[in-house]
Amino acid sequence: MEGKIVSTSGGVYVVYSEGINYSVFPRGNLRYQNKTLLVGDNVTLDETLSISDVHERKNELIRPKVSNIDLLVITMSVKEPDLSLELIYKFLTYANMNEVPAAVALTKCDLLSDIHELDELKNDFKKLGIPLFLLSNADKSSYDEFKKIFENKTIVMMGQTGVGKSSLINELNPDFNRQIGEYSLALGRGKHKTKEVVLLPFMGGYIGDTPGFSSLDLNLYKEDLAHYFPGYENYYLDCFYSNCLHQNEKECKVKEAIMKGELSKSAYEVYKKLLSELIYRKDRSF
Repeated sequence: MEGKIVSTSGGVYVVYSEGINYSVFPRGNLRYQNKTLLVGDNVTLDETLSISDVHERKNELIRPKVSNIDLLVITMSVKEPDLSLELIYKFLTYANMNEVPAAVALTKCDLLSDIHELDELKNDFKKLGIPLFLLSNADKSSYDEFKKIFENKTIVMMGQTGVGKSSLINELNPDFNRQIGEYSLALGRGKHKTKEVVLLPFMGGYIGDTPGFSSLDLNLYKEDLAHYFPGYENYYLDCFYSNCLHQNEKECKVKEAIMKGELSKSAYEVYKKLLSELIYRKDRSF
């Protein structure tokens, strides 16, 4: 019997198969073969309802720990907590590194005094071909287009604590009844409610709810950022220098694209700030 791991706790794996959740254990041969299991893995259950085989993954993430993702939805709020372009671009770089398609959903747009504040960001993402969804509790129709992307796909929500990932999932289907955290004005951050990755069957696919976090430390070096920053992967191979960091190097195709308006100037400012915080690969400590 074939199924998908939708959650795990204490060495017990919940496998969803043909409309039923099974709480199961892996067979000893998987441990002997040193095969790890992740939420999102497609697996085979034997006649004893034990996991006898894990199928090859098309992709996986370390944080959150999940595999076989069709789309990563980077979920951020525009207020409480405030929108962080640095985190958005960092998450998008992370998705590119792991060959996971990504979209961006901005929640709490009803808290903005003027939605046109987001026009520049919309234009920048349009150039990159990254879907951007502006979601407002005051306008439920804002969820209509967003909901369509879930059909027959495994889509994982990823973002800061307190941005409203669980609330968003409940908006898509109130029957999920996910616990909702609160945002603390005093602390300036959200409070965790989701403690683990869980996949929820939805529209022929799955929605992945994940623990939020206030920052994201990536195994990322200057060279990686230069290759995988959103949009730059389409230009860096044509740069004069193979190790171009898109700063002061001559014949840099990324900077040429920025000058032509093909890439965003404001995103480049974020890129330079992130680059200044990273080390060269050769300088890493083991």
